[in-house]
Amino acid sequence: MKREFTLWSTFSLAFVFISPIVAIYGIFGLGLELIGPAFWWGWVVTLTGQLTVAITLGVLASRWPLAGGVYQWSRRLVGPRYGWFAGWAYTWALLIALSSVSYAGAVFMALFFDLDATSTGVLVVLAVFFLVVTTGVNIAGRRVVKLVATACIIAEIVGSIGVAVYLLIFHREQEPSILFEGLQAAPETPFMMTPFVLLVAIAGWSFLGFESASSIAEEVKNPKHAVPRAIVYSLLGVAAVLLLTSFAIILAMPDLQQILAASEGDPIIAILAYHFPPIVVKVILALFLIAFLASLVGIQAASSRLIWANAREDELPFSGWLKKLRGPSRLPSNSILLTGIVSILALLLLQNEHINTLLVAFTTVGFYAAFTFPVLGLAVARLRGTWKPGERLFMGRFGLGIAWVALVWLVLEITNVLWPRESADLWLVNYAPLIASAGVLLLGVLVYRLSPVGRGVVKSSIESDAHIQVVSAQNEEN
Repeated sequence: MKREFTLWSTFSLAFVFISPIVAIYGIFGLGLELIGPAFWWGWVVTLTGQLTVAITLGVLASRWPLAGGVYQWSRRLVGPRYGWFAGWAYTWALLIALSSVSYAGAVFMALFFDLDATSTGVLVVLAVFFLVVTTGVNIAGRRVVKLVATACIIAEIVGSIGVAVYLLIFHREQEPSILFEGLQAAPETPFMMTPFVLLVAIAGWSFLGFESASSIAEEVKNPKHAVPRAIVYSLLGVAAVLLLTSFAIILAMPDLQQILAASEGDPIIAILAYHFPPIVVKVILALFLIAFLASLVGIQAASSRLIWANAREDELPFSGWLKKLRGPSRLPSNSILLTGIVSILALLLLQNEHINTLLVAFTTVGFYAAFTFPVLGLAVARLRGTWKPGERLFMGRFGLGIAWVALVWLVLEITNVLWPRESADLWLVNYAPLIASAGVLLLGVLVYRLSPVGRGVVKSSIESDAHIQVVSAQNEEN
């Protein structure tokens, strides 16, 4: 693949992958309904934990700036089999994220076109339309992708920061003390059922995707410098916008029960409609749609590069077809097409009244599990004494030290998200994330046994590295 991305465009792609608009509005209504305004603190706690993960992944990216980052790092830290399962977990996390974000964006598309935003059927159709468009954008080429990313950043500046500043100055209805409403647990509430623990579980959905900068590493100029910084900068940039915007929206809320009763699909639109005329709300909704479109483009770009990286090692069924690069820009068009098809099928199979809750939970636990593979792999390699980089890596000793904190955080958050909390009559929703995780694992074991890795027919990481270095050198010359 050609190196056509700079530090800025790499940062932009990771930024739009997470997207403050998507990160806030995808779960704002869920957090407000289940906890109250205090769910804002979940973002603060989650940011702290995810920053340790971003730094750790930045360290690995500065040593191995390869497409399919999580998979490639795990493979080189522990071995091909471990790397294969890391790639499998990460692939499914990205594919479900495509379904999750498209469904969340469908709510705003329905509101924009005055459709029924409470109908699951309507939202699924709109989500499928979203995915068809993003698949076409990714196949169109990197220039189109970069254009969409730039449009998203403009939409974020106006739709997030602009609206937030305006609301804080002219339409503040509440005091900052409202951020503590809902934080107090009832007497004798089990620890895992307390609002604080629950809000951290919900907020986990918002800070995912910063690692996507590594997925396009072989298309980035000077990747050992650019990719680690893009990973960390994108997380911090999104967090700054998210915390400011959500703070402003909560303070602009006239009355919680009034907003929840008036919201048709999403309480944020009810808050905006309370303060803005209908035409302005339409413009804001259009900006939201641009942000969701760009986020989906970024997610699909990352997932397709991951599948392509696995196929390049001949580790997937139909690898010969999936690893083909097409057109003058050398794009993995077949892998892009596959991601669109699978994410659409996931939407069609999960149609029910709890689809949003399920998609949020599946996405969150999938990403955290995928992050755990390379972070745990780094710990294993250091304990084995096989971690011997020959160059200075991102953030030096501090970066390696923070990796232990990142590992503890990931284990705690996975446990938190998987913990059953719903009532007994909703046992399927209660245990769905755990059941889905087990299902993905069992399916992975089956596919693994049929793959070249499972059959023992696989190149060593050293041989793969040598091949990639030769190809990368040729790309730099071109």
